[in-house]
This record gives sequence, structure tokens and C-alpha cells, in this order.
Amino acid sequence: MAMPALKLELETVVEDRLGKIEAHIEHMRSDISDLKVDVRRLNDKIDDVDKRLCGKLDDVDKRLCGKSDEIDKRLGEKIDDVDKRLCEKIEEVDKRLCGKIDEVDKRLCEKIDEVDKRLFGKIDEVDKGLTGKIDGLKDEFRKLDRERLYDRVWFLLIAAGIFGVMAHGFKWL
Repeated sequence: MAMPALKLELETVVEDRLGKIEAHIEHMRSDISDLKVDVRRLNDKIDDVDKRLCGKLDDVDKRLCGKSDEIDKRLGEKIDDVDKRLCEKIEEVDKRLCGKIDEVDKRLCEKIDEVDKRLFGKIDEVDKGLTGKIDGLKDEFRKLDRERLYDRVWFLLIAAGIFGVMAHGFKWL
């Protein structure tokens, strides 16, 4: 019925495997050491390249700053010169045009005053003439009968309206 348990000899197999794993670990350690050396060399190369590039960038920066300062100075002088010339020309044109505008203003004011006097003279003449005619019409209205009187009143109102519009149009009033 019961059988004795078999004893397995696994210890030799595990020891062999451990030996292989240790050998692999030693190889990996040497590879990692080689990689570390390579990384250090690459870091040194990168540092050297960085130093050279920083030096070159500093030189380029100094040259460009110098050139940009020179260009700024030269263009600033040109802009100031152009500004000065243009301001002088603008002032000259301003003086000349102001003189012409004053002359034109003076002539136009004289002409306006002259036209104003003539128009007021004409308005006074028309006023006198209309006053005389209106007085004459008053006498005639008394003579007309009532129906003709209404027709005349409407006619005069229309005429007065038209004369009023004309007077405003010609700026007599």
C-alpha cells in the first residue's frame, strides 16, 4: 500500500542553473561597465561640442549686436535727417498755404459784403414796390364785390407764399 516517497535530486540542477546565471550576470556587468565608459566618452564629447558651439554663438552674438547697433545708429541718423527736412518743408507749405487762405478769405468776405449790400438794396426796392402795389390793391379790393374779393385774397396768399419762398431761396430774408 504505501510506497516510500522518491527523493528527487534537484539540487544539482539548480546549482548548474545558478552557475549559468552568475556567468551571464558577469557578462552583463562587463557590458554595463563598457556602456558606462562609452556614455562618459559621449558626455565628454557633448561637453566639448557644447563649449565650442557656445563660443561660436557668443562670437556671432557679439558680431550681430555690433552690426545691429551700427545699423541702428546709421538708420537713426537718416530718419532724423529725413524728419528734419520734412518738417521744414511742411512748415514752408503751411506758411504758404496760410497766406493764400488768408487772401482768399479776405477776397471772399469782400465779395460777400458787396453781394449782401446789393441784395439788401434790391430787397428794399422790392419792399417799397410791393408796399405801393399792396396799397393800390387795397383800394381796388374795396371796389370789388365779395366773390371777386375771395378770389383775389386766395391769389394774393398764393403769390405771397411764392414770394416768401423766393425770398428765402434768394436769402432776402
